[in-house]
Amino acid sequence: MNKINNNTVIFIILILTIFYESVLSKVIFGPNTPQPIQKDLEFNSNGKFKIIQFTDLHYGEADYKDDLSNQVQNGVLKAEPDGDLVVMTGDSVSGYAWNGTEGWFIEKWIHLVEPMINHNIRWAFTLGNHDDEADLDRVQIVELDNTFNLSLTQRGPSDIRGATNYYLPITDPASGEVATILYFFDSGDDNCQGVEGWGCVYPDQIEWYRTVSMGLREKYGRVVPAIAFMHIPIPEYMDMWNFYPVNGSLYDTGVCCFSVNTGLFAAFKEMGDIISMHCGHDHDNDFIGEYNGVQLGYGRKSGYGGYGPPTGWKHGARVLEITANPFSISTYLRFDDGSTENSPPSHLPQAKEQYNTCCDTYGFVNVTGNSYSNCKLYEENFLSENPFLFQINQNHHKKVNKN
Repeated sequence: MNKINNNTVIFIILILTIFYESVLSKVIFGPNTPQPIQKDLEFNSNGKFKIIQFTDLHYGEADYKDDLSNQVQNGVLKAEPDGDLVVMTGDSVSGYAWNGTEGWFIEKWIHLVEPMINHNIRWAFTLGNHDDEADLDRVQIVELDNTFNLSLTQRGPSDIRGATNYYLPITDPASGEVATILYFFDSGDDNCQGVEGWGCVYPDQIEWYRTVSMGLREKYGRVVPAIAFMHIPIPEYMDMWNFYPVNGSLYDTGVCCFSVNTGLFAAFKEMGDIISMHCGHDHDNDFIGEYNGVQLGYGRKSGYGGYGPPTGWKHGARVLEITANPFSISTYLRFDDGSTENSPPSHLPQAKEQYNTCCDTYGFVNVTGNSYSNCKLYEENFLSENPFLFQINQNHHKKVNKN
């Protein structure tokens, strides 16, 4: 099966846009609920801005799982009525579950954005390693998302790797100045610079970030504090777990990070603006800590598709509340039942730490002896249990790789 061609995508998106504007908006918003026209992000009158991070929703594997994921999103958003922005950090859709029909991804996407529409909250996303395994490629997914008026997602520069490399400024109305920058990086899917394993943020993307960061510094006459979002963690997450005090847990096969350390963290330190970074990808990790002056954190596995989270964990989201002046970030986990985890378990460095990175696609971690990462193992088991989907997946990847 090939990806849908561009003309077909444009036609389907046009039909969906007309349908959405004429029918969905009336049904979902209701006659007394105003539709937002404000695309610019601003701190509220109290100088606060709240971000709700959904990650690894994995729609598309089964209708009942999608409905449960939908309930998680609605439960979290109901408990956070003052949320300003939803950020989705990849693997929103399990592309490997594609049944081979055109329009499959669009159907799943409409379902997963319903909770944000229901709660009239804007969103922005970055792509994961599974999103583009179905009938839409990375650029087409961004184009689809842009048909929704609540979406702030942008297609990044076409001359660098990935589709979701962009930034969003947040203005403090009290001062009239931009107080925070949100950076979104596309960490790809599999392999980095010819090295087998997980994707990464490539050097051309890092150079784009440097150029933008320097331009913003010159524009505003100062370093504006910034937050970075991406799907796949950088290798420094593993170093932080092993040798620095953190809050939260690691139950996954280590940290399934870039297969090549391309120097993104070094660029963060060089430019001096990124003070916090957040990712997903490893469904059984939720730890957060400070690594050489930069906060590195996982979200909480949000969806019911895919593996995890571990037994006893609730599905939910990470919430970031930013204060404009003086600048600060507070964070906690919000769960689908409305409860929170304000005091996560602490982990101190061990004298002999056994965990290692699982940055190649199959992964490894000495403490468990696993030869596969949880992510790779789950996908292979899912497809082996669905031979029809397995054949579609195999044929699709052969054609994509050939092209």
